[in-house]
Amino acid sequence: MLFLSIIGLLVLLALWTLAWRRRPFLAFGVFLGAAVVGVLAAVLRPQGLDHVPLWLPPLPFAVVALSLFYFGALAWLWGKKERS
Repeated sequence: MLFLSIIGLLVLLALWTLAWRRRPFLAFGVFLGAAVVGVLAAVLRPQGLDHVPLWLPPLPFAVVALSLFYFGALAWLWGKKERS
């Protein structure tokens, strides 16, 4: 398992290096996001799977569905304005 983690880290580092060469703003944003997540993960240690709320596992699907609905509504409204 440790071997796969090291390989994954090397692949992500190679992709980040490529992003740094082509789009430095993207790479800087990825770096800041990873730093924030690292600090939050160190501060908010998981207490175990005994107290996982019922709404937490489907939360990513709900976020994706709501964001697609939002952007679809925006595209529909902006499309109606151009036709008028």
